[in-house]
Amino acid sequence: MRHTARLPARLLTLLALTLVGACSILPEPNRYELYRLPPSSLGEQGTVSGATTLEIQAPRADDLTSSNRVVVLREGQRLSAWSGIRWTAPAPELWRDQLLDAFHNTGAFHALGIRDDNLNADLTLNGHLRAFLVDQTGPTPKAVIRFDAQLLDRREEGARATRRFEVAEPLAENSPTAAARAMGTATDRMAEQLLDWMAKER
Repeated sequence: MRHTARLPARLLTLLALTLVGACSILPEPNRYELYRLPPSSLGEQGTVSGATTLEIQAPRADDLTSSNRVVVLREGQRLSAWSGIRWTAPAPELWRDQLLDAFHNTGAFHALGIRDDNLNADLTLNGHLRAFLVDQTGPTPKAVIRFDAQLLDRREEGARATRRFEVAEPLAENSPTAAARAMGTATDRMAEQLLDWMAKER
């Protein structure tokens, strides 16, 4: 009698463990909407004199900017993340790839790449991405990019040039889609400024 009384309890325990194991392998629901930047709209421009290859490195950034969160600046200098949305990659990598796309479109260099490409480039662009955020402190939200650029010229024994760039682009509306479009436009504008600066430095 004791044996038959314990048998259902053991079966129930095994059944419960089986159900828990089955639940653990089910995919987690997607909690966020993912956003990327639109393709660069820049067209062909003049080349950077004397430079044939450029390596673009993912810039340094603080912990919040280094994530794939969409950072928002609110009143009182409060920084937070836009709820329910994420960039498709950490902001420094997202911005680097967008810049690479813009430079490809301009035809300013014969070859472009990132650090992993082992390009042995003439010039290396890196720096510090100090802001990649949506500023909601004013009457109109705007995308803000602030970049402390460093340009390394391997042809001149590692000579460096530095400059701070900042671009603000208004959002058409206070929405994630508008934010992604504004960030793309702001990156294109900064790409033009960077190309002009590199041409003058060379």
